[in-house]
Amino acid sequence: MSSLIEKIAILHVHTDASDGTASITEVIEEALSSGVDVLGINDHNTLQIRDEGFGGWHDDLFVLVGAELEDQSENNHLLVYGVDRLPNSYDTGEQINFVNRNGGICIAAHPTETAGKLRGTRSYPWTHEHVSGLSGVEIWNYMSEWKAGISVFNAPRKLLFPDRYVEHPDPSAVELWKAVGGCAIGGPDAHAFRYGFGALAVKVFPYGMLFGRLRTHILLDKELSDSVDEAETQLISVLRDGKCFISNHLYGDAKGFRASKADGEVVIDLPVKGEIVINNSGKIVNKGVHLSGRHKFEIAEDGRFCISIIREGKTWISCGIS
Repeated sequence: MSSLIEKIAILHVHTDASDGTASITEVIEEALSSGVDVLGINDHNTLQIRDEGFGGWHDDLFVLVGAELEDQSENNHLLVYGVDRLPNSYDTGEQINFVNRNGGICIAAHPTETAGKLRGTRSYPWTHEHVSGLSGVEIWNYMSEWKAGISVFNAPRKLLFPDRYVEHPDPSAVELWKAVGGCAIGGPDAHAFRYGFGALAVKVFPYGMLFGRLRTHILLDKELSDSVDEAETQLISVLRDGKCFISNHLYGDAKGFRASKADGEVVIDLPVKGEIVINNSGKIVNKGVHLSGRHKFEIAEDGRFCISIIREGKTWISCGIS
């Protein structure tokens, strides 16, 4: 496991090509300043940023340009990567089939989010009857977790202390991933919203702040190619195979974490001390605090598992393994 090459990705980011508030150039600068390796752009229903030639290498940062699709009711959002054109359809099944036929991947975005009680905070959940064709699930979405249950009474507190409301992945989204397989990813759903007008406008959840929270660590067998097309193919393939994990960077650098399952055994490489929780369909099959190093656990059950590493009572690392 240790020979894998680890790339830190910020997936699910919006620019002013849809409903974000910064240009792609500004967002790239924020990502470079944040020290990440891959930036995933998912503007709504458009590949404008890709068409303008921003996909590919920008110094040491690879920009993976996709889109975010939705159905006629604005539900069933899909994070799409690896295609040069988008389907001319609002039918979720047709969208998934189109992307797969054209070599891309579809990841269910914030599939189990719940609405707030303030105007403009409706939810956009997964309502489609099937999940076939998906390549993964976004199990941890910063903005979806934050806005859940927001009201006039708790909004000031949520704005002042946002990280208190984004402590763990959504268990329901984890269960959906167990049905889907593929990658279990996390993302900021970054827009850097502005409230107010002119000099009184305030930017809430700026890109730089969000880029320091939920990160998806992508694990490659070899270094990313200098060729833009080959590097994109590498990333798409690894995500399709689920070779990744999520970290909340607030609670430490998660580089070096690894988890695998084979022959009735789960093997975990832990970079620093933390509480390991191994979960199988809501059943905790192992839980305990461990020091850094390699740890092995016998697992009687089969299927897909979610591994969480807890620090300070919060989820630091979340990893889905099959």
